[in-house]
Amino acid sequence: MNHEIKLAVRYARRAVELGSCISLRYEKERYTPYSTLRGEWYCPADMQFSEILSVMLNIDGETVHCGMPDGLEVERRENRNVLKVSSKGYSSALLTNQCADKLLTDVDLSAIAASGPTLPYVSYEPNTPKVNYVNYYDGTSCWDAIVCYAIRATGVYPYVRGSGEVCISRAPAVGSYSTDTGRLISRGYASDYSDLVSEISEDDIEGTPSAYVMSDGRITARGIVRCRRIKFDRDWIMDPEKGLEFKLCSSMRGMSCDTFGFLGYSGLDLLDRFSVSDLGFSGEVDRLTVTASAEKGIVTEVGCYHDGFCT
Repeated sequence: MNHEIKLAVRYARRAVELGSCISLRYEKERYTPYSTLRGEWYCPADMQFSEILSVMLNIDGETVHCGMPDGLEVERRENRNVLKVSSKGYSSALLTNQCADKLLTDVDLSAIAASGPTLPYVSYEPNTPKVNYVNYYDGTSCWDAIVCYAIRATGVYPYVRGSGEVCISRAPAVGSYSTDTGRLISRGYASDYSDLVSEISEDDIEGTPSAYVMSDGRITARGIVRCRRIKFDRDWIMDPEKGLEFKLCSSMRGMSCDTFGFLGYSGLDLLDRFSVSDLGFSGEVDRLTVTASAEKGIVTEVGCYHDGFCT
């Protein structure tokens, strides 16, 4: 099956669409609040050689990435000009912008977004639940503020769908893709226990040592003893126990993962459902990599996590 891959590059006063893709690597991950793009395209004859402000990747008519140029280079190859692109999605700015220290009350996702800088090409899930407070303290990043709010509002670790929509709930109608082992070109399983924490003890707001203590049997059952002691976390000032639970689950992010590769492009996105019928396997899409080259065509690799936030 043929797929259409186009790159739109925007200058200050015009935009140009490139359709001759040489190679491509597009990635999204459950706990990373932006997509990444690397690729090469042949330039049209009238390509303007000046500063490019943004890039947009379209696959089969759908915009899957919109980001700033981390690195752009034009080189001469086989008597043609080739544009080499490296880009992060605009939502990556949520990690680098900080919130002013303050306590917000009765807030939803829109209110949290409005309290920070306005980011281009970034949108937010509408009509989300309100929580009684969110506390910004000591340089909290915009993304960490959203994470703290999302865990309290829905219990779902936030993620980015499409080319830049921040979501904090599991959509009732997500995409799905089903295949069988005969159509897979790769299958794997990986574990990473390097960040696991088995127990956390936290001082209270007055400095009393180990006023709050929590452990997780899912970690100790794996024979891992890794204890941390921390000072009082003001981001969770009104619910320190929930804060400890969140920290233990965060240490498990991506700790085990089933991976599957297949030819072609399916249009899958984060938290869509992926299944392999003859294995009886079904999981949510937590990692997505799409590559393209003349030698292999388009290849999609899906990763399904098993950890404190993903099933």
